[in-house]
Amino acid sequence: MERLFPGKHAPDLLVHCLSGHGGRDADAYRITYVETLRNLLAVLHPRFCVFTGSTSVYPQNDGGVVTEESPTGGTPTGDVLLEAERLALGAGGAVVRLGGIYGPGRTRFIEAARTGAPTSGDPDGFINFIHRDDAAAALHHVGRLSLGGIWNAVDDRPVRRAELAEAIRNGSPLPDVAADSDRRIPVTGKRVANRKLRAAGWTPRYPTVIDALDAVSEKS
Repeated sequence: MERLFPGKHAPDLLVHCLSGHGGRDADAYRITYVETLRNLLAVLHPRFCVFTGSTSVYPQNDGGVVTEESPTGGTPTGDVLLEAERLALGAGGAVVRLGGIYGPGRTRFIEAARTGAPTSGDPDGFINFIHRDDAAAALHHVGRLSLGGIWNAVDDRPVRRAELAEAIRNGSPLPDVAADSDRRIPVTGKRVANRKLRAAGWTPRYPTVIDALDAVSEKS
Protein backbone atom coordinates (compact mmCIF):
# COMPACT_ATOMS: atom_id res chain seq x y z
CA MET A 1 0.00 0.00 0.00
CA GLU A 2 2.91 2.37 0.59
CA ARG A 3 3.54 2.35 -3.18
CA LEU A 4 0.05 3.79 -3.69
CA PHE A 5 0.73 6.79 -1.45
CA PRO A 6 4.35 7.83 -1.99
CA GLY A 7 5.23 10.90 0.05
CA LYS A 8 1.67 11.16 1.40
CA HIS A 9 2.38 10.46 5.05
CA ALA A 10 0.76 12.31 7.95
CA PRO A 11 -2.11 14.15 6.22
CA ASP A 12 -4.07 16.51 8.43
CA LEU A 13 -7.27 14.53 7.91
CA LEU A 14 -8.29 11.10 6.69
CA VAL A 15 -11.97 10.48 6.00
CA HIS A 16 -12.71 6.80 5.53
CA CYS A 17 -15.93 6.75 3.51
CA LEU A 18 -16.49 3.56 1.54
CA SER A 19 -19.47 1.53 0.40
CA GLY A 20 -19.86 -2.20 0.83
CA HIS A 21 -20.47 -2.87 -2.87
CA GLY A 22 -18.02 -5.76 -2.70
CA GLY A 23 -20.58 -7.70 -0.70
CA ARG A 24 -22.97 -7.41 2.20
CA ASP A 25 -21.73 -10.22 4.43
CA ALA A 26 -19.37 -9.90 7.38
CA ASP A 27 -16.30 -11.04 5.43
CA ALA A 28 -16.81 -8.41 2.74
CA TYR A 29 -17.46 -5.77 5.40
CA ARG A 30 -14.21 -6.68 7.15
CA ILE A 31 -12.20 -6.11 3.97
CA THR A 32 -13.98 -2.87 3.08
CA TYR A 33 -14.06 -1.29 6.50
CA VAL A 34 -11.65 -2.90 8.97
CA GLU A 35 -8.71 -3.93 6.81
CA THR A 36 -8.80 -0.83 4.62
CA LEU A 37 -8.90 1.52 7.59
CA ARG A 38 -6.19 -0.42 9.42
CA ASN A 39 -3.88 -0.21 6.40
CA LEU A 40 -4.55 3.47 5.79
CA LEU A 41 -3.83 4.34 9.41
CA ALA A 42 -0.64 2.28 9.40
CA VAL A 43 0.69 3.82 6.17
CA LEU A 44 -0.55 7.41 6.30
CA HIS A 45 -0.48 8.16 10.04
CA PRO A 46 -3.08 10.93 9.71
CA ARG A 47 -3.23 13.61 12.36
CA PHE A 48 -6.98 12.97 12.64
CA CYS A 49 -9.29 10.40 11.07
CA VAL A 50 -13.04 10.17 10.62
CA PHE A 51 -14.67 6.80 10.05
CA THR A 52 -18.02 6.89 8.28
CA GLY A 53 -20.15 4.45 10.22
CA SER A 54 -23.82 3.58 10.27
CA THR A 55 -26.75 3.77 12.65
CA SER A 56 -27.33 0.12 11.75
CA VAL A 57 -24.98 -0.76 14.64
CA TYR A 58 -27.87 0.08 16.98
CA PRO A 59 -30.00 -3.08 17.32
CA GLN A 60 -32.96 -1.39 19.03
CA ASN A 61 -36.35 -2.16 17.52
CA ASP A 62 -38.87 -0.80 20.02
CA GLY A 63 -39.37 2.73 18.67
CA GLY A 64 -37.23 4.21 21.44
CA VAL A 65 -34.82 7.12 21.21
CA VAL A 66 -31.22 6.11 20.48
CA THR A 67 -28.19 8.21 21.39
CA GLU A 68 -24.45 7.70 21.06
CA GLU A 69 -24.55 6.05 24.49
CA SER A 70 -27.10 3.40 23.52
CA PRO A 71 -26.12 -0.29 23.28
CA THR A 72 -24.72 -1.48 19.96
CA GLY A 73 -23.86 -4.70 18.14
CA GLY A 74 -25.39 -8.13 17.89
CA THR A 75 -25.36 -8.65 14.11
CA PRO A 76 -22.44 -9.98 12.03
CA THR A 77 -22.08 -6.85 9.88
CA GLY A 78 -22.81 -4.49 12.77
CA ASP A 79 -20.08 -6.09 14.84
CA VAL A 80 -17.60 -5.63 11.98
CA LEU A 81 -18.50 -1.94 11.73
CA LEU A 82 -17.90 -1.62 15.46
CA GLU A 83 -14.49 -3.23 15.00
CA ALA A 84 -13.63 -0.56 12.45
CA GLU A 85 -14.97 2.11 14.79
CA ARG A 86 -12.59 0.94 17.50
CA LEU A 87 -9.67 1.39 15.12
CA ALA A 88 -10.64 5.00 14.42
CA LEU A 89 -11.31 5.79 18.05
CA GLY A 90 -8.11 4.06 19.14
CA ALA A 91 -6.22 6.38 16.80
CA GLY A 92 -7.79 9.38 18.52
CA GLY A 93 -10.28 9.95 15.73
CA ALA A 94 -14.02 10.11 15.28
CA VAL A 95 -16.92 7.97 14.13
CA VAL A 96 -19.90 9.52 12.35
CA ARG A 97 -22.84 7.11 12.28
CA LEU A 98 -25.03 8.04 9.33
CA GLY A 99 -28.70 7.29 8.91
CA GLY A 100 -30.15 6.23 5.56
CA ILE A 101 -28.70 8.50 2.89
CA TYR A 102 -30.98 9.98 0.23
CA GLY A 103 -30.51 12.68 -2.39
CA PRO A 104 -29.66 12.89 -6.10
CA GLY A 105 -29.30 9.36 -7.38
CA ARG A 106 -30.67 7.91 -4.13
CA THR A 107 -34.41 8.55 -4.32
CA ARG A 108 -35.86 5.03 -4.27
CA PHE A 109 -38.00 5.60 -1.16
CA ILE A 110 -39.20 8.98 -2.43
CA GLU A 111 -40.14 7.70 -5.88
CA ALA A 112 -41.93 4.67 -4.40
CA ALA A 113 -43.89 6.96 -2.09
CA ARG A 114 -44.86 9.29 -4.92
CA THR A 115 -46.25 6.46 -7.01
CA GLY A 116 -47.91 4.63 -4.13
CA ALA A 117 -45.63 1.61 -4.56
CA PRO A 118 -44.72 -0.45 -1.49
CA THR A 119 -41.63 0.66 0.43
CA SER A 120 -39.26 -1.78 2.08
CA GLY A 121 -39.50 -2.37 5.81
CA ASP A 122 -42.31 -2.24 8.34
CA PRO A 123 -44.72 0.57 7.33
CA ASP A 124 -45.29 1.43 10.99
CA GLY A 125 -41.59 1.23 11.89
CA PHE A 126 -39.49 4.34 12.40
CA ILE A 127 -36.85 5.21 9.82
CA ASN A 128 -33.93 7.64 10.10
CA PHE A 129 -32.76 9.54 7.04
CA ILE A 130 -30.12 12.13 6.18
CA HIS A 131 -29.67 14.06 2.94
CA ARG A 132 -26.43 13.38 1.08
CA ASP A 133 -25.29 17.01 1.42
CA ASP A 134 -25.99 17.04 5.15
CA ALA A 135 -24.03 13.81 5.57
CA ALA A 136 -21.06 15.36 3.78
CA ALA A 137 -21.39 18.50 5.90
CA ALA A 138 -21.40 16.42 9.08
CA LEU A 139 -18.19 14.63 8.06
CA HIS A 140 -16.58 17.96 7.17
CA HIS A 141 -17.66 19.55 10.45
CA VAL A 142 -16.32 16.72 12.61
CA GLY A 143 -13.09 16.49 10.62
CA ARG A 144 -12.41 20.23 10.40
CA LEU A 145 -12.82 20.68 14.15
CA SER A 146 -11.17 17.34 15.05
CA LEU A 147 -14.17 16.35 17.14
CA GLY A 148 -13.17 12.99 18.56
CA GLY A 149 -15.66 10.38 19.65
CA ILE A 150 -18.93 9.09 18.27
CA TRP A 151 -21.52 11.23 16.52
CA ASN A 152 -24.96 10.39 15.13
CA ALA A 153 -25.71 12.16 11.84
CA VAL A 154 -29.40 12.00 10.99
CA ASP A 155 -32.02 14.60 10.22
CA ASP A 156 -34.31 16.07 12.85
CA ARG A 157 -37.34 13.85 12.38
CA PRO A 158 -37.30 10.08 12.65
CA VAL A 159 -40.69 9.11 11.27
CA ARG A 160 -42.76 6.04 10.48
CA ARG A 161 -42.30 4.82 6.93
CA ALA A 162 -46.01 4.91 6.11
CA GLU A 163 -46.43 8.43 7.47
CA LEU A 164 -43.41 9.71 5.56
CA ALA A 165 -44.65 8.06 2.37
CA GLU A 166 -48.08 9.64 2.82
CA ALA A 167 -46.58 13.08 3.44
CA ILE A 168 -44.42 12.79 0.31
CA ARG A 169 -47.35 11.61 -1.81
CA ASN A 170 -49.72 14.33 -0.58
CA GLY A 171 -47.22 17.15 -0.18
CA SER A 172 -48.25 17.50 3.46
CA PRO A 173 -46.30 18.16 6.67
CA LEU A 174 -45.07 15.28 8.78
CA PRO A 175 -47.33 14.27 11.68
CA ASP A 176 -46.47 15.06 15.27
CA VAL A 177 -44.36 12.12 16.49
CA ALA A 178 -44.92 12.94 20.16
CA ALA A 179 -48.68 12.71 19.77
CA ASP A 180 -48.48 9.42 17.92
CA SER A 181 -45.56 7.51 19.43
CA ASP A 182 -47.42 5.77 22.25
CA ARG A 183 -50.67 5.14 20.42
CA ARG A 184 -49.77 2.58 17.77
CA ILE A 185 -48.75 -0.95 18.73
CA PRO A 186 -46.47 -2.64 17.99
CA VAL A 187 -43.83 0.05 17.77
CA THR A 188 -40.76 -0.95 15.76
CA GLY A 189 -37.58 0.65 14.53
CA LYS A 190 -35.65 3.28 16.43
CA ARG A 191 -35.47 7.06 16.64
CA VAL A 192 -31.85 8.11 16.36
CA ALA A 193 -31.11 11.45 18.02
CA ASN A 194 -28.77 14.05 16.50
CA ARG A 195 -28.68 16.29 19.59
CA LYS A 196 -24.97 15.77 20.30
CA LEU A 197 -23.86 16.76 16.80
CA ARG A 198 -26.23 19.71 16.75
CA ALA A 199 -24.84 20.91 20.08
CA ALA A 200 -21.37 20.77 18.52
CA GLY A 201 -22.44 23.27 15.85
CA TRP A 202 -23.71 21.15 12.96
CA THR A 203 -27.15 21.97 11.57
CA PRO A 204 -28.84 19.99 8.79
CA ARG A 205 -29.81 22.03 5.75
CA TYR A 206 -32.74 19.66 5.31
CA PRO A 207 -34.32 18.95 8.73
CA THR A 208 -36.69 16.41 7.16
CA VAL A 209 -37.12 14.60 3.86
CA ILE A 210 -40.12 16.84 3.16
CA ASP A 211 -37.87 19.91 3.29
CA ALA A 212 -35.61 18.40 0.63
CA LEU A 213 -38.22 17.28 -1.91
CA ASP A 214 -37.87 20.29 -4.23
CA ALA A 215 -34.08 20.07 -4.23
CA VAL A 216 -34.10 16.33 -4.86
CA SER A 217 -36.60 16.72 -7.70
CA GLU A 218 -34.53 19.44 -9.36
CA LYS A 219 -31.36 17.30 -9.36
CA SER A 220 -32.83 13.85 -10.03
